[in-house]
Amino acid sequence: MKIFKFFPLACAALMMSACSSDNNIEGGATKPGSDPQYLAVNIVNVGTTPTRAGDYENGTTEESKIKKVRFYFFNGDGSPYLIKNPNVTGVTGGENVNWLEVSNPTDDTTTPGTSTSVEKITNAVLVINGVQNAAPSAIMAVVNPETVEPATLKNGATMRLSELRSTAVGSKFYNKDASSGKVSDFVMSNSVYINAGEDVCSSLVAGHLTTSEKTAMENPVDLYVERVVAKVTADVDKDAFKVGDGSDWETTKYGTTTAVGKYGDYDVYAVIEGWGLAEENGKAEVEKQVDKSWTDGTLGIGTWNTYDYHRSFWERSVAFNTGVDGNQPVNHKYEEFKAKMKDELYTLPNTPIEKVTNLNTNNLTKLLVAATLRYKDAENNWYNAEICRYNGMNFLGIDNLKNHVASTFSQYYTSTDNTYYTQLSGSDIDFKDPDATMVQYRVTPTLAADPEGVTKKYYTKNPGTTSDFTEVNKSTVLAAIEASKAEVRKDGKAYYYVPIKHLGKAGELGEYGVVRNHFYKITLTGIKGFGTPVYNPELVIDPTVPTYDNTYLAARVQVLQWRVVNQNVSLGE
Repeated sequence: MKIFKFFPLACAALMMSACSSDNNIEGGATKPGSDPQYLAVNIVNVGTTPTRAGDYENGTTEESKIKKVRFYFFNGDGSPYLIKNPNVTGVTGGENVNWLEVSNPTDDTTTPGTSTSVEKITNAVLVINGVQNAAPSAIMAVVNPETVEPATLKNGATMRLSELRSTAVGSKFYNKDASSGKVSDFVMSNSVYINAGEDVCSSLVAGHLTTSEKTAMENPVDLYVERVVAKVTADVDKDAFKVGDGSDWETTKYGTTTAVGKYGDYDVYAVIEGWGLAEENGKAEVEKQVDKSWTDGTLGIGTWNTYDYHRSFWERSVAFNTGVDGNQPVNHKYEEFKAKMKDELYTLPNTPIEKVTNLNTNNLTKLLVAATLRYKDAENNWYNAEICRYNGMNFLGIDNLKNHVASTFSQYYTSTDNTYYTQLSGSDIDFKDPDATMVQYRVTPTLAADPEGVTKKYYTKNPGTTSDFTEVNKSTVLAAIEASKAEVRKDGKAYYYVPIKHLGKAGELGEYGVVRNHFYKITLTGIKGFGTPVYNPELVIDPTVPTYDNTYLAARVQVLQWRVVNQNVSLGE
């Protein structure tokens, strides 16, 4: 846990309020006295709130690092409390805005007697000198505010309490260096939870204001913050996966120890190329959104809200919607799923509003595994398993599929000179990517492009003859061939996925979802089935399971200080 201590001068009656409204801040503003007044404020990262062992985990140095803290001040009606800049080194803001920022606060080691969950304490002093003749009523903090898009926090302009609480929406809540992959500058905001029937996002300060810095430090106000993002990692069960020996697959990659399926006499194995996240939420509020009507029973979470530890374990995420500027699920290309086992990825909150009844048709954030199918022939040689499907039949190898499609339309012939006619063959067949009307894992058989400088014409043989042909329009041949769709795992490429589980019981609203400041640890315990076909790895994947194929990913998920969740799932038939 990280605690950051700040000592504002002349600041009174801050809130514990129900933060969803501008009009219900508890604790009225008071007129400052003539002497300096101090308020000690602890910025507490709830990620390290102690409960039972194993449920929480401290953030890394970069995940917990504070470069700036911006304090917003509000009047009792939620309007901006304008504040003067104190002209103190390391403090910016004030004048015509209702916030002050502390840059690069100094970290101290924890003092004897403090909780073992405290990592370090950061000290700073803020001087609060309001434009109006009263102290502010409310204070809220945003850690590392420079990370978010400028418009999210109104380009640094004044903000009402309701704007910061409910309408500050962005897409960027940590930084990632494009070349090194290093992450930094994680945004944290007030931990929101329910207390006495109201949602709370800051703390009461009445009774904490003193004219002595020493006295204030002995009676600080706690302001709790949590990271906006969630974290996900994946690993494999070593009994279910093994690294290759160089002949079956690479020594750097994990493959299944047992076959995921069988084609004829061949056992087929799945080799993991990488993993990542699919159908992510592209937007998040700076502040967590909760509903006072939620209960442990309706969510299926043993304890969804704990005001003793100032945190909650469910939220309402930014909804998906259509339109030019709509919030659509964020998906990625097959070739972009490159994370290795034990890598850590970050994602924005994504929770359903209704119980999930269909695991294959939803907008839940998913763990997606990119894989290559492999098989061994009778001579112990390993090959990529290009398992294809067409009109209910499976084929091994794209060339075999092309030959079968050609034989299906054997009534057609080609010719370039009207004298020599060749029955349609596999070399005349190609495949094209799905269009907007098709499910993504299917491709369309079509005619291969003519060789350069050659124009093919198409014919049918007249009944009862051996050499009498009638020309047909190419469009007629195309319509016939393109009517039926195919599935092609080109070079053995396929993918598997599973929705990320949360803390809720099976069948309840909180069973699936991604909540901020949670760490989802997923262990793959097996793969079965041939997965969803990939023909073009450059296309963005919209996770779909073939309707005829029950394909599952076996995983065990743990959500940890960062908060922890456990999950067991299986990818297979």
